[in-house]
Amino acid sequence: MSFKEAIEIREILQQLVRDFGLLQREGSECCGITVLQSHIIYELDKNPRISLIDLAEKLSMDTGMLSRQINKVVELGYVSRTPDPNDRRYVVLLLTEEGQVKANEISGQMNQYIGQILGFIPDDKKDQVIDSLQVLLSAMRMNDGSGSGCCTTK
Repeated sequence: MSFKEAIEIREILQQLVRDFGLLQREGSECCGITVLQSHIIYELDKNPRISLIDLAEKLSMDTGMLSRQINKVVELGYVSRTPDPNDRRYVVLLLTEEGQVKANEISGQMNQYIGQILGFIPDDKKDQVIDSLQVLLSAMRMNDGSGSGCCTTK
């Protein structure tokens, strides 16, 4: 990849992250929760009865920080903790009825927004966009962190 291509991709990714982050903030705020809480609810909707450790891995978070956030969504009534039937030292997390309603609300808003975006993409390009995003995500996951672009000091 040329230096010019790297700069172009970085600029596109920066703008996507900013725009999508803004969307998430606005979408979450109108639902009465934070972006992180919406990520937790989304993952629990996709992965019911998941452990805190597994959820932390999916969200790339420290378990201590995630545990504090879980306490907040439990207090809001969106998530419940249940002892793991296989190992009572652990708990599994799942959405409450109210949490499922919130997950559906968030999902509906996000699907509507993404549908609006897709409406601006020509039909013959939609599969190409999806394929390109999947290729990019796959490549990013293959990068094990070496050469991650983080600044280093000497």
